Formats: sequence, structure tokens, C-alpha cells
Amino acid sequence: MKKIFQFLLFALFTATLTTQCDVIDQPFKNGGPQDTTSTAQLRNVLIEDFTGHRCKNCPKASKKIEELVSAFGRDRIIGLAIHAGPGNFTGTNTDYPTDFTTPEGKQIQNFFGTNFLPIGMINRENWTSSGNSHWSSFDEWPTLSVEALDSNLRIAVETTASINSGQLNVSAQGFPQTSLLHDLKIVVLVKESNIVSPQLMPDDTRDPDYVHMNVLRDYVTDTWGTSFGTSPMVPGDTLSGTYSLTWNPSWVKSNSAVVVYVYNPTNYRILQVVQASID
Repeated sequence: MKKIFQFLLFALFTATLTTQCDVIDQPFKNGGPQDTTSTAQLRNVLIEDFTGHRCKNCPKASKKIEELVSAFGRDRIIGLAIHAGPGNFTGTNTDYPTDFTTPEGKQIQNFFGTNFLPIGMINRENWTSSGNSHWSSFDEWPTLSVEALDSNLRIAVETTASINSGQLNVSAQGFPQTSLLHDLKIVVLVKESNIVSPQLMPDDTRDPDYVHMNVLRDYVTDTWGTSFGTSPMVPGDTLSGTYSLTWNPSWVKSNSAVVVYVYNPTNYRILQVVQASID
């Protein structure tokens, strides 16, 4: 039955691509808004897209994320463009003046181990301390995303974010959906979209007006997060936390979002991810 459901989801994704434009203003959302405090919430997908503005194939990966968002909804598919990797892909010069790199992005890239762009991780599935099974090319993201979307939700998460007196304040709650026999960590970060800056394109031309989406700006927690729950946790428990960061006024609030994910620190697998606009 699960395989049939996966096939139907993938068929829906494929059919949607034949009718969608590249730029999605109002993405389709399966089933409408999710109830984030109950078992009605479904497992979402974080695509960590390692990219660079001087990487000519990287726009293909960004486009793949937008296609998946169009098919499944921006609440279900959450993209994160991490500009990290070799300097010839991510470095700045007069043609590519914007520095999109972050110390945290570089730290993640070094830990999970890649110098190849574009490449990504889907909920950090299948990580091992040796090997590369957690990495995937953008052509694999549709299949892997469908599998993750169809997997069991272990914890529901809800979050809100607002700016007061120059301070970004984020609150998060977690609701275990099954018994959890390992500790949990939570990560909170800021991303920004609709940033116009040059990008090297697949045909080796430079697009001076390329629109960068889902760009990692900063972490509200540290790179690896902070404790969110201690084993054991069971349905009926409520986990909560508040997190803050001085807001960078160069970020456009209306184009920004807070991303929150909860993961298992023993294997780095992301159990749930949500994003929220900033009030």
C-alpha cells in the first residue's frame, strides 16, 4: 500500500511539472494548512542545497526545489540554499560581488564532507560517519522527497517569529507522536529569498539579474542547535523553547523566513522541519 501511495505522489509531482511555470507565486498545498499540534501534521522535507553563484549547474538544483514546492507546497518542501564549497564556486570578484557564504554553512559542509556542487541532503537521511549515502544529486530529489513525505511523523512542530526593537524572537513547540527513546535537538535559522545578484548559468553566461531563493542568512541557535527534549518522550508531552537573534537590517523581512527543525543527535536525521514568516 505504501508503494502505491508513493507512486501516486510521484505521478502527481510529474503531472504538475508539465503545467507549472518556473516561478511559483502561490504554490499548491496538499490538503490546505496543516494542524501543527496534532497527528494531522505530516512529515515535511528539508532540502539542504549546497550551491554557489559561480557554479553553472547550481541554478538547475534551485529550479528543482521550486518544482517540488509547486507540486507539494511550500510548507511541505522547505529549501535551504547553503553557499559553501570551493572558492572558485562561492568566492567573490567584480562579476560576482555578493558574499553569500556563512561560517555555519562552511561548518556543515566540512562536517558532512563534500566539495562537489550542486549537491544536497534530504532530511539528512542515511548519514554515516564514513560514506556518502546522505548526499544526493538534484535529479534524485523528487524520488527521495516523496519517500520522506510518505514516512511516519515522529514529532509535530509549530513555530512563530516576530521582530521587536531590532530583535528576532522565535518560539517553538514540539509534540511527540510516538515514544522517543533518544534526546532531541532543535535548530533555528533565517533564510531570505528574492535576492537579485549575478549567477553563472548552465550555458556559461552571467545573469546579472538572477533571483536567488532560500539563501541561508544566519543561525539563531548555533550550527548544531540546542537541547529540545530528553529521552524518554511520549505522546502527550509538550516541548518548548524560545530563541532570539539581533536582526540584520540589510535582510528584507517580507522576503525572509524562519526555519526550525528538530533532529536526532545520534544520527543527525531531521525528524520534522517547519518554516514561518516573520511578523
